[in-house]
Amino acid sequence: MKSKQELYKPQYTEEEVNSLTEWFEERMDRLPKTLRIDKATESKDLPRTVSSYIKLLRSIRMNVANSGYMAHLLFIREKLIEEGLE
Repeated sequence: MKSKQELYKPQYTEEEVNSLTEWFEERMDRLPKTLRIDKATESKDLPRTVSSYIKLLRSIRMNVANSGYMAHLLFIREKLIEEGLE
């Protein structure tokens, strides 16, 4: 699994944002309720967390502020794939 530092970029393209949000939207009904993302981070309501990030990403579009949200969603996706969700 890639580290958060490997997934983080200062800015993401609109295509990257769209691709990631579409990936999650296609699987929203299969997301687990909770997810331990790493040793220090757990989402108690993963579908809500993902939905919130998607809304934020769509509202801020190409703003540099989306970098942290994108990296976190990418890390969540890596964890889900590692656990067998594809």
